[in-house]
Amino acid sequence: MKKNPLLIVLAVCFLFFVVFLVFTMGTVMNITSGNPLTQKQLFRRNAQFIGVLEVQGILLDSKKTLEEIDGLSENPLIKGVLVRINSPGGAVAPSQEIYEALKKLSKKKPVFSSLANVAASGGYYVACGTKKIFANPGSITGSIGVIMQFADLSKFYQWAKIQPYHIKSGKFKDVGSTMREMTADEREILQKMADTVLLQFQKVVADSRQIPLEKLKDIADGKIYSGEQAKEVKLVDELGGFQDTVDALAKEAGISGKPKLIYAKKKKKLLELLLEEDAEVDSLLNVPNLIKKILFSGILGNFKGSGFHREEMKLLFLMPYGQ
Repeated sequence: MKKNPLLIVLAVCFLFFVVFLVFTMGTVMNITSGNPLTQKQLFRRNAQFIGVLEVQGILLDSKKTLEEIDGLSENPLIKGVLVRINSPGGAVAPSQEIYEALKKLSKKKPVFSSLANVAASGGYYVACGTKKIFANPGSITGSIGVIMQFADLSKFYQWAKIQPYHIKSGKFKDVGSTMREMTADEREILQKMADTVLLQFQKVVADSRQIPLEKLKDIADGKIYSGEQAKEVKLVDELGGFQDTVDALAKEAGISGKPKLIYAKKKKKLLELLLEEDAEVDSLLNVPNLIKKILFSGILGNFKGSGFHREEMKLLFLMPYGQ
């Protein structure tokens, strides 16, 4: 099969580019054996990084947020973490999991929270895992409480001439059923559950905000507060917006000058990363790993007499880094 000289030249040029990139990034990451500098030492003079964790929307699943917290925790270049919260709350367990993860992170590096438009119920629960809470004067927060909602649709079924049936294995297996009116025993069970979870919430707030539990019960009755009101009852520490929180956190972390913000977000494609004008340090540190994988996988050596195959080029530029 006749070889295409142009494609061979392009392939060789690309190979030299990759080798150059590996050498350059290898120097930064102390890949070369003769470099005595560690990654941490190399960036120490410019380590002005604050990680930003965004907690948004209804909290139904904590998996993604927990992964982001773990990444911020393990990155030695991030000296502090700002948690930007814009959430009305959500399920109990995800809120508790994020709170515990932030509390653990706070033992390694300073963590402040910034309340945006709303950080209520589970959103405020999350904020309690941080060392300091900032809120705008008009932010909506509080709503320390538990709610379970049910509906009795038996009359609607009767009106629609629908006869519902159900088979259950125990007396309380269909608690909250829409087919009938709730019994007194069922109401008591659900109320005890709500009271138990509320007490868990109250203890977290009391411990985080250093408010006696008995005094807190007057505040934690489900009411919502503006940021200004929340400061008066000691649910937040300072009034201020996002930038105020950044400035305070930078001071707490010992950062001089303007810090660089690194957002916890999804992985980027290699081409996007290489073309980014101000690429994030924690993302760049993963590039050599990808290049090494490409080299060892044989993609660069598989010319087959006619240069790179279309699918191989697609793999090279579309494969997310770090995988």
